[in-house]
Amino acid sequence: MRMFTSCPPSLRAPTHAPTRASRRAPVTESRLRPGRQGVQRIYRLAKEKALIGEYEYLESIGVPRAQALQVMSQASASFEREAVRRGLDPGTLEFGANEMREVVEYLMGVGVTEKALGELVVRHPAVLAYDVESRLEPLFVYMESTFERNATQFISDIARRPSLLGLDANENARRMVEYLLSNGSSKEEALEYLLRTL
Repeated sequence: MRMFTSCPPSLRAPTHAPTRASRRAPVTESRLRPGRQGVQRIYRLAKEKALIGEYEYLESIGVPRAQALQVMSQASASFEREAVRRGLDPGTLEFGANEMREVVEYLMGVGVTEKALGELVVRHPAVLAYDVESRLEPLFVYMESTFERNATQFISDIARRPSLLGLDANENARRMVEYLLSNGSSKEEALEYLLRTL
């Protein structure tokens, strides 16, 4: 009787290459146990789902759907900065459609048209985070008293340069204008400087 001590090389299973079944196992396992990226994605999706009302509100005021996420993200970051600037803890405050609605109603009340509103918000999302009483109203009053610009005229300035809304009447706006006037600029030149540089 003849005995074979080894198989011919062509019939041997390769020892160095994994089989198909062993190659699939880690993939299946990784699908069952999401890593850090998977957890972050789940968190991001849950957060976005919670913000659907805010995105719908932004669309209702003329913000294109494709830009709603970016606008909301920038407005939220500005809201946190504004809260810190006012000495408040942003973690204890809410920012959503109700807070944005307050700003939108004020802007429309002073003459921003519905058609211009969406473009204004896209160009300067931070405006949605500004406090009406302490930030926006004083700015409109300051522009009227300093430059004799009524709300309608100031709205046309804002349409040209939305970042004007970022001025704080009691801080940077007053300082900048006083500096320009003290150096010989006329009020018209000072306003034009703000419109060109902000």
